[in-house]
Amino acid sequence: MIISIQVKDFMSTPVITALGENTVLEIRTLMKDKGIHAVPIITCSKYPADDEMTIRGIVTLTDFSKEIHDGATVEDVMTSSSVHVVHTSSNAQAAAKMMLKHDIHHMVAMDDGKIMGMISSLDFVSLVAEHGLG
Repeated sequence: MIISIQVKDFMSTPVITALGENTVLEIRTLMKDKGIHAVPIITCSKYPADDEMTIRGIVTLTDFSKEIHDGATVEDVMTSSSVHVVHTSSNAQAAAKMMLKHDIHHMVAMDDGKIMGMISSLDFVSLVAEHGLG
C-alpha cells in the first residue's frame, strides 16, 4: 500500500543542483542531457556544495517557457517563493497531499539539512505503476 512507502523509497537520485549565476543555456543543456525536469538552485559557502548549502529556488522546464534569452541567468527565471521540501522519511501519501495542496510537480527531499533526492509527479506515476493501488 502506498501509505507505508516513504519518500526515500521512490525519490530520484542523485540530485543535480546549480547556482543562480549559471546561464539559462547551461541549465537547459544540462537538463536535456540528464533527462531531468527540475534543478534546485543553491548557494553554498564553498564549491563544491557542502553543509553550508542553502536552497534559493528551483528551476523547471515550465520556467524556461517564459520569454527569456539564453544569456540570462537562472536567477532571472527561477521560482524562489515556492520551493517545497519534504523529509526523506515522510510517507508517500503526505508528500502527494503537499504537492496537490501547493499545485507543484517537484519537491526536494532532504535529511539533516542535505539534499538527498527529488520527487516529481512522474515519480508518483511510477510508484503506482510498480505497486498498484489495491
